[in-house]
Amino acid sequence: MVEPVRLALFGAGGIGMRHLALAEEEPECVLVAVADPLAAAAPATGRYQARFYRDYRELLAREQLDGAIVATPNDAHAEVGIACVERGLPVLVEKPITDTVASARALLAAAAQHGAPLAVGHHRRFDPAIGVARDAIRAGRIGRLAAVQCLWALRKHDAYYDAEWRRMRPSGGPALINLIHDVDLLRYLCGDVVSVYAEGGSELRGHEVEDTVAATLRFASGAVGTIVASDATPSPWSWECGTGENPLIPPTGRNCYRFLGTEGALALPRLDLWRHDDGVPASWHATIRARTLAVGPRAALKDQLRHFCAVVRRERAPRVSGEDGLRTLATTLAIIESMDRGAPIVVETLQDSDRN
Repeated sequence: MVEPVRLALFGAGGIGMRHLALAEEEPECVLVAVADPLAAAAPATGRYQARFYRDYRELLAREQLDGAIVATPNDAHAEVGIACVERGLPVLVEKPITDTVASARALLAAAAQHGAPLAVGHHRRFDPAIGVARDAIRAGRIGRLAAVQCLWALRKHDAYYDAEWRRMRPSGGPALINLIHDVDLLRYLCGDVVSVYAEGGSELRGHEVEDTVAATLRFASGAVGTIVASDATPSPWSWECGTGENPLIPPTGRNCYRFLGTEGALALPRLDLWRHDDGVPASWHATIRARTLAVGPRAALKDQLRHFCAVVRRERAPRVSGEDGLRTLATTLAIIESMDRGAPIVVETLQDSDRN
């Protein structure tokens, strides 16, 4: 049995508390301390063994650590992450890597300078269905990928937006908080996105950030895609509903992604593969049948934590590196930029620019 790695958690909000609960059960790590500026977070973390700090700098000065999980609001990811990597600590930073391209680059540079591994919390890549889907697409089981469709629609409770940062630019809004997960999975399964065009609105909630967005994507492979997302509309169609991965969101088991190829189609997260019978040429005249591909149990967030423990021990490289997280961030920011400007955006232009 390996010695448990000593971790600290920065940020005791919703996702932070899920990390804390999982770490409490994980034999490969011990979460020794939590930092959150809100005094109200202390009672919530009190039932765990971790010591509580209001100031993350004090935690870093006092504790002996092997690694850190950064789950603060988005606009603090860079500040806290840089403070950790400057001490040589491997870091798992929640998505998005940061809230701007410039701050993400600063975090990446600091991690490289101090030799600290940097992992980004796009935990859905650890869902077993994603590995099966990626292998199926790469093996040509649906032929050459032509298009992909993504739908994410949930009605967040109004109190969710009591936290001001969720209502404001640059850190808030469903594109950067939620849709970035879907953008990351599409990049992972379909390849990099080279350009986007998006329309969106904030009329339903009236916040500074969007509540609804529709985007078209062009991938480097030539495939195209669409994303429709809203956090103001009840529906059964989202990754959370389809998988049941979030214990706070009741599952529906419905697919929310559809991948269309020249020889068939694949729907996720159920992994429904649609094809003609073997030997039958692809044609709209031929019967098409579905089979559901086998997949193991889902525990993506838990598996991500276990993987990060291996990263801390320098046994593995991060599955989602800082550079990968930056590309997903740049693609998502391009969608937001396109909404604001009402014009197509070339993703590389945004990623390679020096603007925030």
